Amino acid sequence: MAEKQIFYIAAEHIRPHPENPRKDLGDLTELAESIKKNGILQNLTVIPVEGEPGEYMTIIGHRRYAAGTQAGVAEFPCQIAENLTPREQMSIMLEENMQRNDLTIWEQANGFQMMLNLGETEESIAEKTGFSKTTVKHRLNIAKLNQKVLREKEKDEGFQLSLKDLYELEKIPDVKTRDKILKESTSSNNLAQKARTAYEEIKRKEHEKAYIKLCKAEGIKPAPEGAENEQYGGKWEKVKEFELDKEVKDKLGCKTQAAKEELFYVVWWRTFAIIKKKGKEKRKLSGYELKQKAQDKRKRQIKAMQKEMSAERADFIKLAIEQKFKPENEKLEAVMERLFGIMVRCGSWMSEQVMLRFITGETSLYDKTDEEKSAYEKQRDAIGLLYKLMIYAANGVADKDIAEWDATYHKGSGKLVMQFDEILSLFGFSYSKEEYYKLAEGSHDLFKEENHADNKPK
Repeated sequence: MAEKQIFYIAAEHIRPHPENPRKDLGDLTELAESIKKNGILQNLTVIPVEGEPGEYMTIIGHRRYAAGTQAGVAEFPCQIAENLTPREQMSIMLEENMQRNDLTIWEQANGFQMMLNLGETEESIAEKTGFSKTTVKHRLNIAKLNQKVLREKEKDEGFQLSLKDLYELEKIPDVKTRDKILKESTSSNNLAQKARTAYEEIKRKEHEKAYIKLCKAEGIKPAPEGAENEQYGGKWEKVKEFELDKEVKDKLGCKTQAAKEELFYVVWWRTFAIIKKKGKEKRKLSGYELKQKAQDKRKRQIKAMQKEMSAERADFIKLAIEQKFKPENEKLEAVMERLFGIMVRCGSWMSEQVMLRFITGETSLYDKTDEEKSAYEKQRDAIGLLYKLMIYAANGVADKDIAEWDATYHKGSGKLVMQFDEILSLFGFSYSKEEYYKLAEGSHDLFKEENHADNKPK
């Protein structure tokens, strides 16, 4: 900037720059009161308006000008910058604005993107704004999201949009999927949960592809169409299974068996299973036996769905502990009281084994080294009382069977499940499938015998 001299310019001859990246100047009341008391302590930087002699636009000091006008300031101390190209004007405004700590997430993200569009690099943006390269990268990823939806969530006070929860979205490669999750999320915590769930599903798909490759190498075929829904039909015998949430094994160990008999692979929820056909029943079943068999099948399906629901709740609790989620619209003490009530009604045991299984997946420390025991104890002791109550309540609810002996709905157990789900929803929890809610409330088709043709005597 060629001119360093300070000029006093009447307020009516100054206007905001139309391309100022900061669209929302926020609450100006406090700044206006300060200006009334102390005056303008820092000059504005303005540029001449082309074709309008004596008229100027601000490129630095938009909030000061707006608050000063509100405070009744008649003229402002200004430094005049001349001969700046539109690109240079934008660059100056961006650099000045991006250094503020009161910008919204949307403003920061778009500001960094605009700087990138003007030819800056991630490194130069970091240098000019004072942010780390990691922060710049995060903000640029946020700028890829649907900006209309992002602003809507940002303006929604009940949503409480958080940067750390938005960062969970970055793990998902597809931007359209990120936008879908952002749009469907009901809160910042719920956004983090949905993003984590989607990412874990992506990892499972990757593991599934790796296992399919191993199957091809060992001569194992894909199961016939529909086998993915026949886990409890008595048609298939499980040979081996591998958890898709864990790292892929080096080999399946089924090559010799696959050479002797026909083996197939199928995915049953979070499990990659190697299966084979069961032998046919020799005796024709009676109508009562067929009904009983179908009833048992429904009970197994309900139990399997409950297991899936419990796994989703456990995943969420681990995320809540990691990110220190707090309940929305309810006091912490009240939530803890409700969790304790769930534990009492479920008859939950506050045992070491429950905590050990939740943290490590193990049921005993008997064969563990002193270092492993110490690591577990450190993790356990770092968990706050709120989340410990959550873990024990989740364990109690997981043990409640919401199906009666005849596969009808158990109202008492279902009520406990719904009450616990309601508590978790205060932290942002939601199931990945609508049918899980139907199972909890008893409206799922699995509870209705008339909806299952297999129940009818043949």
